[in-house]
Amino acid sequence: MKSNQYNEPSLDQQLAQQFERAQQWLKKYLPKLLPVLAGILVVLWLGSGVYSVNPGHVGVVRTFGKETARTAPGLNYRFPWPFQRADVVSVEQIRRIEVGFRGAQRVYEEALMLTGDENIVEAQIVVQYRVADPSKFLFRLREPEVALGAATEVALRSTVGSMTIDQVMIEERAKVQDDARVFIQRLMDAYESGLIITEVKLQAADPPDAVRDAFHDVVRAREDKEKLINVAKGYQADILPKARGEAQKILREAEGYKEKRVLLAQGEA
Repeated sequence: MKSNQYNEPSLDQQLAQQFERAQQWLKKYLPKLLPVLAGILVVLWLGSGVYSVNPGHVGVVRTFGKETARTAPGLNYRFPWPFQRADVVSVEQIRRIEVGFRGAQRVYEEALMLTGDENIVEAQIVVQYRVADPSKFLFRLREPEVALGAATEVALRSTVGSMTIDQVMIEERAKVQDDARVFIQRLMDAYESGLIITEVKLQAADPPDAVRDAFHDVVRAREDKEKLINVAKGYQADILPKARGEAQKILREAEGYKEKRVLLAQGEA
């Protein structure tokens, strides 16, 4: 019993034996496995060049950083990194940015602006746009949406600054939107952004909170005044023809009475 215990190899000896067997196996089979592993890696590397372009999108292929091709929707191939890179851009998706607010949160530094009659108004606007030229969108501007936000703020301030507060808030809201859209598009074209502005919506145009109630009271008073004027004009349009008709009737009766009296007088004579 004791001799068997002394003859059993220790744990270190067992590990050394296993390590030696592994070395022998690698020496025998590694030369045969290397080409297989290399082939698998090459196939995986080449396969990484396959990419998909969805409908409504365009693929822009760059070779060593320079645009060399555009690809249509479907499966496409480009040489894997580091030779080529493909960026897929939607040219049909309608995107949007908000100026003067973000969701339910106001952004006062963007929203507060001066009208042409030197009143302060808080304006919030939504701009909808899409990518028309993927190359310009990808390569001309570092951050196209940031540039669009700045251009929108400039355009809105310029448009509001050319109108009175009544025009901005009540009378010319549609014109504010149209003028701002034209202004924004002109700026984005000058930047070569590759963007087309599809719609501009003026979400809100109100005086600041401190004077909003007073201003609305003035607006309501003005509306009441216009309403009373219209009622008076309507009453005038109704009563004048009746008064004229009544006057004509009285004149005809007077003329008839006059003729009657004249005839009577002539008969008596």
